[in-house]
Amino acid sequence: MSFEQFERSTAAGNPRRLYEFVRGAKRWRYTGGDRAIALDTQIYDAVAISDDGIRQSGHTASDMLTITAPGDFEVARLYRGLPPSGEIAVVIRDIHETDDDAPVVWIGRIAGVNRPKLESTEVRCQSLDAALGQPGLRLAWTRGCPYTLYDRNCSANPESFRVPASLTTVAGNLVAAGVFGQYPDGWFAGGFLGWDLGEAGLERRGIRSHRGEWLTLLGAGDGLRVGQSVIAYPGCGRSMAICHNKFNNAPNYGGAPGIPGKSPFDGTPLF
Repeated sequence: MSFEQFERSTAAGNPRRLYEFVRGAKRWRYTGGDRAIALDTQIYDAVAISDDGIRQSGHTASDMLTITAPGDFEVARLYRGLPPSGEIAVVIRDIHETDDDAPVVWIGRIAGVNRPKLESTEVRCQSLDAALGQPGLRLAWTRGCPYTLYDRNCSANPESFRVPASLTTVAGNLVAAGVFGQYPDGWFAGGFLGWDLGEAGLERRGIRSHRGEWLTLLGAGDGLRVGQSVIAYPGCGRSMAICHNKFNNAPNYGGAPGIPGKSPFDGTPLF
């Protein structure tokens, strides 16, 4: 029987829901019920997992999908403290026991994690359609550069400015390495620190400040340890001088430093 036939059947169907969480090349696969399910050589582990139903109302808030899982849910542990720097995708399939057809019924991403009780976790998920439908930021005229450092508008190549390091000290959101002291104070402020997580890809944390051998990260450096290999990327002060002198990238500067220091809204004529 096909999936549609199982769905229409009044007695033959035995539906199960399959959940897959994706971060880089890392996969977590689960299903509700009392036993695991094998699909295309992949095993979906049996856990106490369920959701509140798939909705398609067209309203982002109403279409949020909430997955309820045990309190020690492995994916939810990634959100203790700061969330991962990269998105974790969610793919949901439906299948019937004794069948090997499992069509995808929902695709989205994790938007947040709550733990209302010690024994349970709520994973709030946003659909792909809702994520694509969010309004973007409008580009405004400013003296400072409005572009995100190293993005396609900035065009600066981050690999040309990367600084490999081995951490000598890790204390909360403070990390230190000898090579950081070879650069002027503030060189890395506004940049980010990256380290390899293997299959899960590259984790990143923004750098709040830099002084000597010390970097202050935005949030805790969970997962960092002494001796770990990291890569630091310098930040930008978003001025024309820094763009030119530090990154040699003045032709791509997105600001308008020639804007007059007058406002048409304060009663002062511009001309």
